[in-house]
Amino acid sequence: MSCNSCSNVTLPGVAGPAGAVGPAGETGPSSTITVGTVTSGSPAAVVDVGTPGAAIFNFTIPTGATGPQGPSGTSVIYNTVTEVTTPTTTNPFALMGTAPLSVNELQEVGDMIVCDFEFYTDNPTQTVASGWVVMSVETGGSDTLIGYDSLPQFANAAEIRIYLIKDGATSVNVRYEVTRKTVTDFSNDDSSIVPTSPSLITQTKRTVDFGSITMDFSNQYDIHTYGKTANASFPLKLSRFTVIKHLIQV
Repeated sequence: MSCNSCSNVTLPGVAGPAGAVGPAGETGPSSTITVGTVTSGSPAAVVDVGTPGAAIFNFTIPTGATGPQGPSGTSVIYNTVTEVTTPTTTNPFALMGTAPLSVNELQEVGDMIVCDFEFYTDNPTQTVASGWVVMSVETGGSDTLIGYDSLPQFANAAEIRIYLIKDGATSVNVRYEVTRKTVTDFSNDDSSIVPTSPSLITQTKRTVDFGSITMDFSNQYDIHTYGKTANASFPLKLSRFTVIKHLIQV
């Protein structure tokens, strides 16, 4: 090849060997990520309001659908385990305990108040009706009977439970449940709520539906328990009195 008049001719060259690896660079500053605000809204968004190396993310999250109704709520209105005894007399009923209930304690039909009582006597003899108890609710200055029982002497405490279930704008359904420690306690019991047929005396628990009573829910109302003893030397004792509210709506 000859070119007497050619200039600036570039001929293909051959690639040289790779150069040496350079030194490592300096360590850069550490970065952080922080959650900023979390708010409800639409559309969903994540915005970095921080600075380089120190991100701060603000979240916007759409409101979800309403979840299903939760379980009934409960709360203790009144609770005492202080032993209260009746006066040492056999005649009058003595007030043994009072649980004050606030205005509108029951709001929805189905809301319920459960009153738990525990009584016992120290009478060493198994006598019929060693003591008597009466439960009532007072509202608007009027006292209404909600439960009653005559109790035999029992080595251990007997338990009584009263259910007040709102069934109308101005009424509650009253259910009465009594538990003895032994079946023989029932056989020695002259209570009007206990079946008299021997064939029915096979359990230690009895439940009776007293039906509806009127209550003025716009007034404060109190649950009372009264007692008296058949033997002045062995008074009836109230060892537990608890009132628990169960709400349908929470």
